[in-house]
Amino acid sequence: MSPDETVARVDRGTGAVLGLLALHNMVQNTLLNERGYVTGNLVVSGLLVGVGRASGLTWKEMGLRGGSLRDGLLVGGTASLAATTAALVALAHPEILDDDRAAVSGDAVWRRALIRFPLGTAPFEEIAFRGVLTALLRRTHPAARAEWLAAAAFAAWHLIPTGRALAGNRLGREMSPSQRLGAAMAGSAAAGVAGLALSAMRRGTGSLLAPWLAHSWFNTVSYLTASTAVRRPGSRRRKSHNRERSLLTDQT
Repeated sequence: MSPDETVARVDRGTGAVLGLLALHNMVQNTLLNERGYVTGNLVVSGLLVGVGRASGLTWKEMGLRGGSLRDGLLVGGTASLAATTAALVALAHPEILDDDRAAVSGDAVWRRALIRFPLGTAPFEEIAFRGVLTALLRRTHPAARAEWLAAAAFAAWHLIPTGRALAGNRLGREMSPSQRLGAAMAGSAAAGVAGLALSAMRRGTGSLLAPWLAHSWFNTVSYLTASTAVRRPGSRRRKSHNRERSLLTDQT
């Protein structure tokens, strides 16, 4: 295969990955929501890996083979510890954590914390953005530019979810539409910065293990922190829930 044909194959693969991600984002966030979330992400992860392989990527290029297990565990564990510290600090500002998605109870909390985030969200996003997409971009761009482009795609991926999160947050509901749009864009930009940090972990350790550990633990601990905040006796959501229960009791 000539160099031009190789570049064309990689470009087609990059386009296929971006198109598949855009379609999955729209379908998951506007039609399916929570239905089939983990299964859908795992299926799309497999499709993305298939596109990568068809485009000539090796398992090592995608971060799915090789790398240092020790370094991956060390870097991922350190980042997870930092995420835990940040979550504990956030508990001092419960208004930031007042999110409808955290106002669930019982098994639903632990399903999200122990299944949805570490098995559904983190592996899919790491395979998609730090694995397949970055590897494809590295074939046609310098390494640093490839990581920045993948981070930009990661930021765009979070635009719809961030907007939905703001709609379920008390501070977000108090914003005007233009303010909420600006906040969604800022949140997506923050996700892009996080994507660069995750790319650095992947580059430094040679695999997706470290970014997967950091990503899954950050999502899990953030969600559990928000769930704790909305259940505090003095939280507005807890008070609202108690008022609703009181009204129902009065009516019976």
